[in-house]
Amino acid sequence: MIKPRLLLLALAALALVLAACGSGSSTTPTADGGGASNAETAEAVEGGILRIGYTDPPDGINPFVGSNQVSYVIFQEMYPALVQYDEDYQLTGDWAESWTVSDDNRTYTFELRPGKWSDGTPLTSADAVWTFENVLKYKDVSTGLMAGYIDGVESVDAPNDQTLVVTYAKPKATALANLQPFYILPKHVFEQQVGEGGKGLDKWDMKAEGELVGGGPFTVKAYDEKGTTLLERNPGYYGPKPNLDAIGITVYQNPDAMVSAFKAGEIDSMDKVPVTLVDQITAMPDVQVEGGLVPDVVNIGFNANPKKTNHRELLDPVVKNAMAHAVNRDKIIETVYNGRAAPAASILTPIAGDYLDPTIEPEAYDLALANQLLDDAGYTKGADGIRTTPAGERMSYEVILPTDIEGQQRKFEIIQEDWKAIGIETVGKPMDGSAAWDAMMAPDGKYLDFDLHMWSWLGYIDPDFMLMTVMCDQFGNWSDTGYCNPEYDALYAQQAAEMDPAKRVAIVHEMQQILYRDHPYIFIAQSEFVRAYKGGWTGITAPYLVYVSKIPWDTIARTAG
Repeated sequence: MIKPRLLLLALAALALVLAACGSGSSTTPTADGGGASNAETAEAVEGGILRIGYTDPPDGINPFVGSNQVSYVIFQEMYPALVQYDEDYQLTGDWAESWTVSDDNRTYTFELRPGKWSDGTPLTSADAVWTFENVLKYKDVSTGLMAGYIDGVESVDAPNDQTLVVTYAKPKATALANLQPFYILPKHVFEQQVGEGGKGLDKWDMKAEGELVGGGPFTVKAYDEKGTTLLERNPGYYGPKPNLDAIGITVYQNPDAMVSAFKAGEIDSMDKVPVTLVDQITAMPDVQVEGGLVPDVVNIGFNANPKKTNHRELLDPVVKNAMAHAVNRDKIIETVYNGRAAPAASILTPIAGDYLDPTIEPEAYDLALANQLLDDAGYTKGADGIRTTPAGERMSYEVILPTDIEGQQRKFEIIQEDWKAIGIETVGKPMDGSAAWDAMMAPDGKYLDFDLHMWSWLGYIDPDFMLMTVMCDQFGNWSDTGYCNPEYDALYAQQAAEMDPAKRVAIVHEMQQILYRDHPYIFIAQSEFVRAYKGGWTGITAPYLVYVSKIPWDTIARTAG
């Protein structure tokens, strides 16, 4: 089963690739977005390979199934998207050179740049039409992850090879923003894999297909989920020609192995330097470090499915509020993140601008208050200090701990100790991301078995996607809690259609208030990502941009000497 939240982590991870192209200077990360570089201009040399280290392996390179961090690093480089964001966080063209919007705000006409897939087949609007139509057609079978991005699309037409017309059933304020992560796939490849009723799209093992077909700046030449995946330059790319010949993505079993390879010169850059090693890496000669807060929200997720049968007390807002007051965010930030994080109270972060409700604040750490809330609600402590429900059930729960999140065990231990102090027993259940996602959705996408998990969400600039992840219709797709509230869903539909920014802000604030009240999550912290790269590269650009835009490969290169 898929675990789509890792798509968001993947997008942020792409920032490393940009960061991997700086000069040989050293920079100390800052809390506001990371270390201004003193890199100097150097003469670029065409060719060569950029070697990047990761500790999170890909879970396949079929875009209807793969959702892990490195999988989406690959997708970002392989496939066209219609739009992206520029350095001012304004939407600009990617494959689309320009577009117009009809007077009724329903129809978008895109003029596309000429290009070719890596096998020489022309890249045309027919590929886009096929992708849109089949994602919508099979959204309940195999394409659900991508379908959310084009919700509301009524029709897609191709008047000619370089024009695409997308019409929505009604005006949609979020249309362009949601097209940014919607990848266009090669029709001539994927139409062979549809299978009966669309069931083949998420069962196709692309690893067995050899060299893959891409239309972005690079395409996969060799794939190894436990070793090195090689992406080679696509000569038919519609954008500026990359300087590099190839990108090598190597997966390491743990952060220590990745750091050792970096020190030995086996890789040029590292994704997400362990916070405990940032000072050590920064002190290395000829190394540059970039870091800063990104919209990554670490959270505790409850099984909030209103139809769950076990531990229904975890649906009680009083219980969840008490548990929120027993989370010591300051201790977690200082102990686990070495101060490289900030307290969080919403699924949105400051990158969302006015959409982030400023009136919502993190629950105060107050064990006395937490105990009082539970006492007053009839949850009584037994002789061993653990509470029972009014029905006599022991308040003891499993917490799923995906192991691809840094500091999970120590973070859990801090929370576990405080929850025990208010009479709630928890047992950690470490597992990899794939197993964690399966466990949360079990059985069969019904969200009936798990109690809690501890993971994170990384958001986009527009708040629509993050707001969508907790809707009723995302069971089996983006939901990681099983939360379902028709009142919330109705507001989501309103904000998506509201063309007046001020009115949309007010609706989004109301939605955040509902989540704060219902507590499908306890939001803990907005974390910092830190990335490191060696000298000998030029063309560095602000690393934070890359999770919402294609990498400007025409400016990235090795330097002479």
